[in-house]
Amino acid sequence: MSDPAPVPSRTPIARRRLPRGLLELFAGVSRATWRGEVVAGVTVLAIMIPQQLATSQLARVPAFLAMIAFIVAMLTFLLVGSNPILTVGADSTIAPLFAVALLRLAPAESTSYLELVAATAVVTGLAVAAVGWFRLGWLGDFLSLPIITGFLAGIGVIIIVDQLPHVLGVPPGGESVGARVTALAHHLALTNGWSVVIALGTLALILLGERLNPRLPFALAAILGFSVVAGLLSLSHHGVQELGAVVAGAPVFRLRWLSGRDWGSVVTTSLTLVIVIMSQSAATSRVSADQIGVADDLNRDFLGVGLANVVVGLCGSFPVDASPTGTTVTAIAGGRTKLTGLVAAIGALVLSPFAALAHAIPLAALAGVLLYVAVRLIDVTQLRAIARVDRTEFGVALVSLAGVVVLGVEAGLAIAVGLAILQRTWRSARPHMIELGRRRGTTSWEPLARGDVHRVDHVLAVLFDEDLYFANASVFRRELYDLLGREPATRHLVIDAAAMSDLDYTGLVVLGEVVRDLTQDDITVALARATHRVRARMEHAGGVVVPAPVLYESVDEAVAAVQE
Repeated sequence: MSDPAPVPSRTPIARRRLPRGLLELFAGVSRATWRGEVVAGVTVLAIMIPQQLATSQLARVPAFLAMIAFIVAMLTFLLVGSNPILTVGADSTIAPLFAVALLRLAPAESTSYLELVAATAVVTGLAVAAVGWFRLGWLGDFLSLPIITGFLAGIGVIIIVDQLPHVLGVPPGGESVGARVTALAHHLALTNGWSVVIALGTLALILLGERLNPRLPFALAAILGFSVVAGLLSLSHHGVQELGAVVAGAPVFRLRWLSGRDWGSVVTTSLTLVIVIMSQSAATSRVSADQIGVADDLNRDFLGVGLANVVVGLCGSFPVDASPTGTTVTAIAGGRTKLTGLVAAIGALVLSPFAALAHAIPLAALAGVLLYVAVRLIDVTQLRAIARVDRTEFGVALVSLAGVVVLGVEAGLAIAVGLAILQRTWRSARPHMIELGRRRGTTSWEPLARGDVHRVDHVLAVLFDEDLYFANASVFRRELYDLLGREPATRHLVIDAAAMSDLDYTGLVVLGEVVRDLTQDDITVALARATHRVRARMEHAGGVVVPAPVLYESVDEAVAAVQE
């Protein structure tokens, strides 16, 4: 009797031949965890809806474009990105940046403005995606924390000033922050009490919810609650402004060839957005990856965020970014896989036909949501910490903040980055030459300022605490000769190169001149603890360093050798 035909086994979904992005949508999901992931997705959706609608006001676009941006960006990132809980969508950090720049070219919500916004999303996305594709993720660390802190605080101030007309229920006015404040001062007599109550009430409920349970959608509850109150009391007849008609529709292709002036503004704005998106996405991705205990692939996340912007722009919406708030909520709600983001995106798609119901939302309630975002951006605790640690870096943070508010985002960011580079260059160009001594009874060589550390007769041991390069080579030689002048009995010089990770051609030449001069004065020169890179530089330099210092593995070994 022949053997029975084998029964075909059912292949688990994780083993089918599907693209990697589709496979990862369900990676880590099991029968025991899928319900929790779905609940987390619903929570994220409830938190993100009011933020997306509020961000549309900052971006000066129709409200439904924010929902398109969220749905398309999330689905794209889920297929391409690495971080399983990173939330991508319309973001209040970058919305004022492109709105301020592009409103100079076209009126808000006009066809021309929407075309510029879509083009900016595509150009920005291509640049961010290129960073990820060419594995340049390290550029995300270029901006220092004080610069980012000051920059975000400046954005927070811009958001507050931008939303104060909705909070007070007065007409907006002015293009710059100063002009808007002046216009507000002239309209204070028209303040609407109901608008103030709604805005501050929304802010208070969100802050209270953050303390009680961040998983619950207090922002959505506040908006729905005040919308109902406004409708029951007919507050629109008492000066309370409403969101207005929200028309749900399919994505629209808006790209066209722009004029030279328009392209200049789009490219300039995109460069600013790229810097901010990279910094915020890098920080959000790394922190969230640590929270859930997964390895982050920052280059792939940049590729995902970049392609999300490209697709969003092709769909006629506006630039998106990684959302720290949405990502944090995902982690708090218990989301650990991409299923959470998939549920949120599909949920937003399912709710889209009901977008028209949002027309009665008071603008003051959305302003309250944005005030909460602005308060979070102005990190006073971080600014105080920077001031305690380093007054210079605190000054850089304040310059970044003031530059963004007074001069505009592009100029403020450029000035802050320039100052940070100058500060870093100034520090590296003014290094310290630290004299070392041996701790009694040990082979340990430490700064002489420490207790029970003494000089060794006829030996000068020093530590140079920076790379040796063109900007500090003269400082190296001058301070070394000053020390030798104070120690005329020196017959042996030992340079601890542990902090000298590299040296350039100028550094090699100066080091060679020092060795030659001291050799002529019958002073031996030895280099201890030189890095592999420094050794390689000296070997490849050929006759530049003549005669070359003798290399040793430790300071104590060098001292023992030269004393013999």
